Amino acid sequence: MRSLFYLAAVLAALAGPTFASAAQLESAALPAMAAPAHWSSGDLDALLQEIDRSAREGLHSERYGAAELRQAMARGARDLDARADRSALLLAQDYATGSAPSSARKGWGIATDPIDLGPWLQDALDRHDIGGALQRLLPQAPGYAGLRAALPACDTPAHCATIKLNLERWRWLPRPLGYHYLWVNTAAYQLDLVENDRVIDTHRVIVGKPATPTPVFAALVTGVTANPWWNVPRNIVAESVGATVRNRPAEAARLGYVATRGAGGLQVRQRPGPLNALGQVKFELPNPYSVFIHDTPSRALFDKEVRAFSHGCIRTQDPARLARTLLSAEGARSFDQYLAAGTNHTIALDKPVPVYIVYFTAVANAATPGGVDYFDDVYRRDPPLAALEGP
Repeated sequence: MRSLFYLAAVLAALAGPTFASAAQLESAALPAMAAPAHWSSGDLDALLQEIDRSAREGLHSERYGAAELRQAMARGARDLDARADRSALLLAQDYATGSAPSSARKGWGIATDPIDLGPWLQDALDRHDIGGALQRLLPQAPGYAGLRAALPACDTPAHCATIKLNLERWRWLPRPLGYHYLWVNTAAYQLDLVENDRVIDTHRVIVGKPATPTPVFAALVTGVTANPWWNVPRNIVAESVGATVRNRPAEAARLGYVATRGAGGLQVRQRPGPLNALGQVKFELPNPYSVFIHDTPSRALFDKEVRAFSHGCIRTQDPARLARTLLSAEGARSFDQYLAAGTNHTIALDKPVPVYIVYFTAVANAATPGGVDYFDDVYRRDPPLAALEGP
């Protein structure tokens, strides 16, 4: 059996802050302890086939050292197993977690699932299933499959590049995403309710301005609040609300602001009501960014094509409909009662619902086989990723 110490040493040799190339694969330090041969000719052929087809995943197949591996096979190199290990582990790492270094994942706060590649490789070799084991590391979601299917027929170099960048973003996500979840694509200004890989409801959203972009993160929606209070973030107090409270107290009172002074300075809350910045509905999703999904009194903004207006939170069109969908029948009835009465009350979901707030500038069009919808890169996150991509 392959030594796990040996595989760990190979993984360590491949680790680094930037993309690895075929030359780096060639020069990666080998562990001092020799390992018994374990790559059969069939396993090597399967690995080479998967390296060749990695281009269909939007990756650079030359990055995995196939030419050097074929040369080593032809001359019967003594280090053939080690070379195959390095190629397989790098390809597996890229399939499982993406090829871009962390420095290129600007604004992305969703962690990929951890995977111990040493045991993974040993198991794949024991089963003689290198190709299948590698394929199972890729995202299985229809959104990824749709972009992959569209890549060979993309109509312009720019569109081809954008599809590749967004295939890479898919590889940054955990697998699987779940049976029932919310999917918010800030680049598309859209929130989808997904069930069993099928979109069952869609809402327009307003997202953060380029100066205050909505972060990418995953959380759980734990409840729905009717007629919420708004705890005004300190940066908004400093930017605008604080001046209103200090200099125009009558206007602050009309807007429902309640101010107190504490150890942290001026603290402001806004009462529930028609002028509340959160509107009448707020979805509770604890997260370190203090970003929430909520209603808004400025509903005319949903008619605009570009909807990047907020300080980072996500304002949702028709949030009451979404709330009723997420709540149980009894919870929905209670929600409607509190909503109509103007009473502030939070109703817990029977089971928390995952939400993924993501950023995709190319999305497979489910209604058109091979079709892709492209969205403006409002946060300018594509160019830094494109500049760092390479063999």
